[in-house]
Amino acid sequence: MSFTRFRERSRDVQDGTERHVWGKQEYIKSAGSIIKVRGTDTEDQGAAVLVIGGVSFNVKEKFNTEVMLLSSSSDTQLKMALLTIPKDKQRRWMEGHGGVQHPTDDEFALDFSDKIAHLTKNKLGVGENGEFEVKGKESYFRVDKLIVTGELIVNKRVKTPEVVQGSEDPPKFEGAKQAEAKDDDSGSQPTQIEMDI
Repeated sequence: MSFTRFRERSRDVQDGTERHVWGKQEYIKSAGSIIKVRGTDTEDQGAAVLVIGGVSFNVKEKFNTEVMLLSSSSDTQLKMALLTIPKDKQRRWMEGHGGVQHPTDDEFALDFSDKIAHLTKNKLGVGENGEFEVKGKESYFRVDKLIVTGELIVNKRVKTPEVVQGSEDPPKFEGAKQAEAKDDDSGSQPTQIEMDI
């Protein structure tokens, strides 16, 4: 027996997943992101945003995109929100490609392939003060020192108040690496192939 009204029980709910529409996302100090969703009898229902792999986004209030609530009960404190970008704005990734896209612009993405990591629009900024910036066909280095280890070729003109002879090597580059993998998987969880289905 349930004392919940029928229309509350008959929301678009399937296997602990509820389908809603974006309401408003807010950031709470020391508590992360909370989103209020809209749907059948769910105006202003809130849930914590599930940030997977550090990837997230925010769009304007009452934006036309879906939010999936993952839950084990009707207690809103136990629900986590999985944000989705609008279906008509999803990037059509080429076979063998993947990456991250702008949430509302399928033409603006960091597209990874075997050949290149390609930022698809010429809009780029690096650093708190824009130490490196690309705007259209212009690029800016707001740095105290720029070291080129090989040739620097300028096809048109060089403007500089001073030229000094000399050379200097840059410091060693510490790039990102993968974690070490174990040779032996004994004692670990079974792989997907070994699991009973």
